[in-house]
Amino acid sequence: MKRTLLIAAAALLSACGGQVVHAPAPIGDLVKPGMAPWLTVAGGPDKLEVRGLDHKLILEPSPDLARAVQSQLGAQLQPSYFQDLVMTCSALDTALRVDEEKAPGELGLDMTLHCSIWARGFDTQHDYKVHVSAPVTGGATDQGYAQTLPSLLADGSNDMAIQLRGDLQKFAQHPR
Repeated sequence: MKRTLLIAAAALLSACGGQVVHAPAPIGDLVKPGMAPWLTVAGGPDKLEVRGLDHKLILEPSPDLARAVQSQLGAQLQPSYFQDLVMTCSALDTALRVDEEKAPGELGLDMTLHCSIWARGFDTQHDYKVHVSAPVTGGATDQGYAQTLPSLLADGSNDMAIQLRGDLQKFAQHPR
């Protein structure tokens, strides 16, 4: 009798979207030690909700998003470094959404970052935004969404680095 009630309760919760799933999302492969000490990234949520699903999926990235993005940006921007360059980025924000037209096989990431750049006597502040998407790794399962996150973060960081590199080139053209 007890088992029947538990099964019925689980079915009822599933039917009304009450199911909450937490999935670990390892992103440690994105973090390379010692990259670009002149660049810092701060902020970012501890957990990411995947929106657009029939249940609530919360990805729990480890290590934190800021470390992964900082490492990826540092690797991409290292060739653009010049003496006395300092970049401080904050307000990292991300949102994950299943593309409703391609659902559930496509996951999109919106990422924003506010960066201050000091170089050669000049400083600037700018907000950067990117949107990337990728097919869900291993099918549209909760773990598939978690496995897709590192790829999305790498692609998003690459696109953001392209925008940042444009601003760095402006500074590089102004000799002291």
